[in-house]
Amino acid sequence: MTHNPSRRRSRRAWVLACGLALLASVGPTPALATSAADQSYLVILDGDYALDGSYALGKGYALVGQDVSYALDDTYALGREYALYALDQAYALLDEYALTDQYALDDSYRSFGTYALDSGYALNSGYALGSGYALASQTAGYALDATYALADDAAGNALGDSYALLDAYALDENYALARDYALSIIAAAGGVVMADLSRQIGVMIVSSKNAVFAETLSGYALVQEVGEDFASKQFPSLAEAIASGKLTVVSAPAVPSATGLDPLEDQQWGMSMIRTRDAQQIQSGRSTVRIGVVDTGIDGNHVDFGLDGVSNVDCQHGADFTADGPGVGNPLACVDNNFHGTHVAGILAARRNGLGVVGVAPNVTLVPIKVCDADGHCYVSDAVQGITYAGDLKLNAINMSFFVDDDEFQQSTEFKCQSDPTQRAYREAVERALKHARREGVSLISALGNSDTDLANPPGGKNCKTVPAMSDGVTGTVALGQSSEKSYYSSWGNGFADVSAPGGNDEIGAGCANEILSTIPGGWGCFQGTSMASPHTTGVAALIISQSGKAAPNDRWALSPDQVAKRLQSTVIDLGAKGYDKCFGHGRIDALRAVKNDTSYKADLTAPACTEPN
Repeated sequence: MTHNPSRRRSRRAWVLACGLALLASVGPTPALATSAADQSYLVILDGDYALDGSYALGKGYALVGQDVSYALDDTYALGREYALYALDQAYALLDEYALTDQYALDDSYRSFGTYALDSGYALNSGYALGSGYALASQTAGYALDATYALADDAAGNALGDSYALLDAYALDENYALARDYALSIIAAAGGVVMADLSRQIGVMIVSSKNAVFAETLSGYALVQEVGEDFASKQFPSLAEAIASGKLTVVSAPAVPSATGLDPLEDQQWGMSMIRTRDAQQIQSGRSTVRIGVVDTGIDGNHVDFGLDGVSNVDCQHGADFTADGPGVGNPLACVDNNFHGTHVAGILAARRNGLGVVGVAPNVTLVPIKVCDADGHCYVSDAVQGITYAGDLKLNAINMSFFVDDDEFQQSTEFKCQSDPTQRAYREAVERALKHARREGVSLISALGNSDTDLANPPGGKNCKTVPAMSDGVTGTVALGQSSEKSYYSSWGNGFADVSAPGGNDEIGAGCANEILSTIPGGWGCFQGTSMASPHTTGVAALIISQSGKAAPNDRWALSPDQVAKRLQSTVIDLGAKGYDKCFGHGRIDALRAVKNDTSYKADLTAPACTEPN
């Protein structure tokens, strides 16, 4: 990864225009000021008010913290089960008649004769109180008629005149709060929603010309963080990489080698190190195991992903989230305008087809998810969308050979600190996306970074971390050189280095001799980095899932992320100090031991020891 000063991002507003003016009168008054171009923001909705179904109305509040006349105090906050059952303004919190597990209140009928919400007439599931049709003795047989369950003309009375549970989302299974309210305050502050991830992770990506958009929107209780979207340059472009000598282009022989290997396979020292060819005699990957490459896209027409005229790159389900930026290029997931994503993909799953190289798991399916552009710029908003999308697709695993971008004031520093509001927003958005993906069964595997940093003692202190590598539930990979030494550039650190894998360790410009050979658009090339170590780990994860997973609905094959991570870490070859250590984690991945589930202790006593300071 190459780290240059980041650039402020401009957005073209063309998706999901949030034209709602509803409810805009309550809360901070928008102060509109135009700038030269639209600016992109991440709007992160507060977890206590989230729209993901986990939270109803939030502890302590009805719909909006600013409107104290409708707030619910901590003692009688609405519980998850009853948050969508409406309370009239006048009777929100009467001590004697607060919500219980069986009863609700209504303005007119809270104490109707001897029928003060008798247990036999409690709320039927799926219905809220309609205006004027509560539980009276005369309606014993029809406690809540379907006709009057939050009818359009009654919805406005649910929680006062302005903050009803709106008819479109009042009882929606995915939305506890009225999503319209979130859209309305964004519109009132001068924003246009570009991507709505509120259902999955409570995040919206918004474009605005209002120079004080973040300040205005942050004043609403519903909003936890607002961060401006920036980009950092993490990879060189293809032309830059070749010109600088960091990428060595290789020509493949026209015929396989005499040993029966693919023409360039004998130059893939990393594959020999982790014994992929031996493992492939047992398991070479299932096509129903689907691996996301969250990167610069994949050259879907590359000959080394084809076998018998069929590619293992799924362009149909690929997605491009690089809507704009300094170097967008072709907006198709199966066109890699850079080279990085294709190089990663070849390590993962280049086919055994008599052409070029062979990946760790050559028969699995690759799904390109483009979040970095042709110039190597990676936007946090694109990464958040890409990771969330992987969760929506329920992919088996994703490879993340990048760190999320940063704000321009920090000059693209790798570490995001809680003390900085923009960096805090980045971390929260990415980590919500990661949690969503993992909850959907996606194993998360990441490069640890190329800054040779002790991640246990990050710059800026313990409240700073690089994401996704240091995020919970992510398997972080250290890069190794040809002798299983820690690569000079690779980050490390107690508690964050999980496993080690071949990444290259070329300090003298020797090229392919100690770099990683893989596919690049239209050909093959050698490159190095933790970006190359991570897909070796992801490929072994794909073999584990293929070998030990089970059939799942919709023609899927599945193994839980916890099981995958445990298998990766328990089948390693130990390096350095016995057991876990800060340089190598649990040890060097081994494809053969992984597919055989061989957890017996084994160490490579020839490998150099960790030389990093204590």
